[in-house]
Amino acid sequence: LNGDGHVNVQDIQLNVNVILEIENRPDIIARADVNRDGSVNVLDVQRVVNAVLNT
Repeated sequence: LNGDGHVNVQDIQLNVNVILEIENRPDIIARADVNRDGSVNVLDVQRVVNAVLNT
């Protein structure tokens, strides 16, 4: 999500920041919509958390 090539807690934080409207860069918002359903929400965070736990 943050473009560093690793899925980790920083990606979770970035995803949450998009939901809380702390992060508003269009490129980050687009990447935060992990499931590509048109909105960034807890379902996207869940996917990132699952990815972190599986790495």
